[in-house]
Amino acid sequence: MYIPPEPAARPAKPRRWPWILAAAIVAAALSTTMTLVLLGNERDGKEVASKSTASPCRDSALKPPCRGVNGWILADGSYESTTRTTPRAYVAPTTTSPPPLTPADFTLDLKTYSKKCFGSAGCNVVVEPTLTYKGSAETILSHGMCSMTYDITGDESGPVTDTLSFVGTDVTVRRSVLSTPSSKTKVTVKIVSVSCV
Repeated sequence: MYIPPEPAARPAKPRRWPWILAAAIVAAALSTTMTLVLLGNERDGKEVASKSTASPCRDSALKPPCRGVNGWILADGSYESTTRTTPRAYVAPTTTSPPPLTPADFTLDLKTYSKKCFGSAGCNVVVEPTLTYKGSAETILSHGMCSMTYDITGDESGPVTDTLSFVGTDVTVRRSVLSTPSSKTKVTVKIVSVSCV
């Protein structure tokens, strides 16, 4: 005997009423909000209209246009300023830069640290320059970092050119080693140039 299969259970219908209820609540909230906004704008318009009927001028007997604090009050209630703000003109700073340093502003001497002579073969001499500024400490400080190039004469191979640097009265120098042709050779120094950054 054949028994037909039982029909499959039909799926339950989704409940649509919660969605309908939510849509109704949102529509009610939107309409209430719109009503309140429109009523608020209408009230604001009435207040502006009531304000514009009174004279905005300082003297209530006057009617616009009349003179306000910094301009004119026009018939429509708007305000036109008579003050003009102009940008300030650029004024260059009045600081003056110090005149450039020259070799004449300094004295450069050589201090001998050692001298070893070898008879007729000459001498080995170790010297270090000592720098003296003829002006004030404030003036030399205003120039910032500077360098000075100088020539030392007396070496048997010719003049030795070297550079020292200074900031204010703080000087950085290097010692120089010379070979002189004899013990009677005079070692001298001369400033070539001074430059500051």
